[in-house]
Amino acid sequence: MHPLPPLTALKAFLVACHAGSYTAAAKELCITHGAISRQIQVVEKWFGVNLFSKEGQRRVPTPYALTLARELGSAFDTLSDIALRYGNGGRNNVFNISVPTTLSLKWLLPRIDDFYARYPQANLQISTANTEQLHIIGHYDLLIRREISAVEYSAIAFLQDQHCLMASPALLKRYPIEKPADVLLCPRIETLTRPGHWNQWFAAAGLQQMPVSGFRRYDHFHVSLHAMLEGIGVGLGPIKTLSTEIARGNLVPLFTQNTVAPCLYQALTPVGVQKTVLHQDFERWLVNQDGLSEE
Repeated sequence: MHPLPPLTALKAFLVACHAGSYTAAAKELCITHGAISRQIQVVEKWFGVNLFSKEGQRRVPTPYALTLARELGSAFDTLSDIALRYGNGGRNNVFNISVPTTLSLKWLLPRIDDFYARYPQANLQISTANTEQLHIIGHYDLLIRREISAVEYSAIAFLQDQHCLMASPALLKRYPIEKPADVLLCPRIETLTRPGHWNQWFAAAGLQQMPVSGFRRYDHFHVSLHAMLEGIGVGLGPIKTLSTEIARGNLVPLFTQNTVAPCLYQALTPVGVQKTVLHQDFERWLVNQDGLSEE
């Protein structure tokens, strides 16, 4: 293992960078100005560079120091997270979950109060992941995904979903859609990270020719969804995932006999993660939301 500078000195350095001066850092850490100065000297000697410059009566961090502080800050955040999760023999009971952004916002969060009502002592930390981040395992205890990568997991299926045509009431006032062909006469929202969905829907609706114009394209589905809710265009959305928006009348499903792009969400536990009681409780709660049996 490579040698590291003293953590106490690094902490003093980080606080001095954030506070902007030795005096402010000394006040925040409840130590003397001289103690801060000595700790900064330790860090400067270790990295072999001056990290603070003099401006009047103050010592202020250099651009190099601020860049270093950003990276060290991320490392300290990781250490803090590990200490929180594993400290006190695991009694901190923090359960880290990674969830796709749309599923988190539109399916999980509207239901999460039910989980807390059943398990009031639970301490969940939920992180969202967009399409580019879905492959990241990180330090999560459980990941919710539609597809399983090559990395080994134990998997529990909990939500089976499929997509249908949807529009906001505001859009339907401007563009009455009574038959599938009417979709050709209104703006259509397409998500770049979900290619092929419109081709599948046109085929399912019996429309032979896919139009070239009339699309409003966005990079991620949570952006496309916002455009659908704003009435910018008609789009394809997952029925169960968006059930709260549908129940509230914000989205109207259309031609539900023509569904495409079926998907199965699974709760994935990476190999090496030991399931706690809270972990198992959360898995069971997920399964009960859609009635799927554990596999």
